[in-house]
Amino acid sequence: MMRKRMILIMISLFICLSMAGCAGKSEGQSSADTGTDNKDSVQEEEKPKEEDKTPEKISEKKERKALSEAECRAEIELLRGSDPVLPPLTELLAEMARCVTFSRILDEQGMIFSEMDNDRKAFLRSQIIDDVMWGETAFSGALPIEDGEGRVDADKLIPVDDAIEFFRDVYGEENYRPAEYEQVKDGYILISYGDGDPWHIVEHMQFFENEDFYLLTGPAFYEDNGGNMSFIGYADILFEKNPESRYGVTLLYGRYRNEKIRVSSVDTSSELPAANGKTYSGMNLIDEDYASVWAEGVPGTGVGETITLHLDKPQPVYGVQICNGYTAGYDLYCKNGKLTDVRVDFGKGNIKEGSMEGYAYEGFTSENLADCNRSKVELDEPVITDTITITITGAEKGEKYDDTCVSEIQVY
Repeated sequence: MMRKRMILIMISLFICLSMAGCAGKSEGQSSADTGTDNKDSVQEEEKPKEEDKTPEKISEKKERKALSEAECRAEIELLRGSDPVLPPLTELLAEMARCVTFSRILDEQGMIFSEMDNDRKAFLRSQIIDDVMWGETAFSGALPIEDGEGRVDADKLIPVDDAIEFFRDVYGEENYRPAEYEQVKDGYILISYGDGDPWHIVEHMQFFENEDFYLLTGPAFYEDNGGNMSFIGYADILFEKNPESRYGVTLLYGRYRNEKIRVSSVDTSSELPAANGKTYSGMNLIDEDYASVWAEGVPGTGVGETITLHLDKPQPVYGVQICNGYTAGYDLYCKNGKLTDVRVDFGKGNIKEGSMEGYAYEGFTSENLADCNRSKVELDEPVITDTITITITGAEKGEKYDDTCVSEIQVY
């Protein structure tokens, strides 16, 4: 009886141990399965996190591109307060800025290029395409160009889809539609040659940079094929760093800053005495009136006479633009003397020689005469100064008088 009980106890123990082992195995298997499920769950939770990051980056990029005009102007002022740089993209930035200024779309109000009215966009597109087609520029070869002869009434053809992508890279175009005078036919932009229009140009470019933007700035001038020129103001062109553009940057915002260097007073070595209610003071050189002039007051044509401009404060100066002759009218222009050569001392040993050019035709108004008789004398790099002295080194007498006359002087 005792032996039977012992055997039963041993069998019971064996069954319990076996069951415990099975349970342990099942538990371990379940735990392993759970671990696998957890791992999969973690991976599935991590994927959405990665996907969530991408939209955030895109939205941040879009938000930065969607700066308001006021925010663009604020960025410009911050950049102008920093030190100039010479970025590796200098040639590209200068070429993109040249397209903007040559298209004559800038004004003092300023504009975001991708939000301009379509006519202005068309002017910019036309200049960009000119750069693609002509000469060795940063845009050379950027678009496929086909011959239009014998196919359509146009000199050249550009596939419109390629052009749209290119415009997006250059100035952020997101809603291309042809302007009234832009011809698009059968999937091509039609290009025809035309006469040269006047243009604006930025000289003495300076570059500024921060993490998100480049700024190009410099004095801007109106010019035409006749050689006429006039100072417009200072151009500010803001570029956004854009890795999605093939060029790494996109034109963002531009304006003309209507700032002029103020001349507080003018000293001259001589002046013609007042007559018939007219004065010939040096202050006539800064009154923005082309009908009034300074005339030197010594015998002969006044070679050696000087004009000294006193600025309101020491500041960077690139050069001077001189409006030469008595530009009140054609008759007075012809009868009186004019400069032929000058020497300009910008201070601190910065001296430049310059020749004066100009012409007149009968019937020219005062404004016409001024446009045709401006000449620049400028430095290679700006200098900080508050005094500029101009010396007459050459002059020619007029048909009746040998008094050398100068209408206006603009410092920039």
